[in-house]
Amino acid sequence: MIASLSGCTSGLPHLQAQVDDATALSACESAYLTATSGKEGVDGRPMMMRYFAARTAADAWTGVAFNCTGRFAEGTLHAAQASYIAQQLASRLGLPALSPATVDYGDVVKLDIADQVLDAIALAEDRAGFSIEVLAARKVNGATLAMSDNHKTAAQHLFSLSGTDKDPRRKVYTVDDLISHPDSISDPATGITANTVSVVEMNCAREYLDAISGALGESTTSDESTTDNESDAAIRASAKTLKWLSQVATARAWRAFDLGYPTFDAALFS
Repeated sequence: MIASLSGCTSGLPHLQAQVDDATALSACESAYLTATSGKEGVDGRPMMMRYFAARTAADAWTGVAFNCTGRFAEGTLHAAQASYIAQQLASRLGLPALSPATVDYGDVVKLDIADQVLDAIALAEDRAGFSIEVLAARKVNGATLAMSDNHKTAAQHLFSLSGTDKDPRRKVYTVDDLISHPDSISDPATGITANTVSVVEMNCAREYLDAISGALGESTTSDESTTDNESDAAIRASAKTLKWLSQVATARAWRAFDLGYPTFDAALFS
């Protein structure tokens, strides 16, 4: 009997290893669980805990964007939401101010994604730059020439990175609606009326999401279906590229929130 029991126990380490392998979380699953954990009852927590939870969630949602198939747009927009919440909490706590990152393409020499995607977002950046320039010229609150230049510089770098011969930028765009509604405007994507500059920034972010999600073959709407174990990044774009582009789009959406664009889900996921 002793001999037979010892034979059984000798197989337990192998069995445990199989169980561990089966229960190990993928990068997508780990990021998604971190991003969504603790949402219930978060308002009842001390403010400092809510601040750290928002910072953690923002990073995790970025992980969802580039690790999870079909969740690039969802992860990016939720990352912007969480970043903005953390910003507001930091201000109330007297902590160093958080702010949307300034987009800097200076150190980027290559983006591993289809050229047409880069052309589409170069066009979006150029259009946003022109719109902000028009609003800044009219001295609209929140619109500055520095913001306009940032968009146009981004557009130039994106076009250079695409390697295509035909420049997608038009330089001049129709701005009749902006001139008619310089302070607040109906967002063409949702019908929600919001600060005009914030709508320009949010629509720039949305064009990133539309172009990239389209290339990945995913929907740009929120979907609560089961997460996938592997990312399209391995198939159509590198994870490093998707992460960087998600952070850029997050910065654009975060800036929109900072300027007064609504942060609730219905305004973002339609």
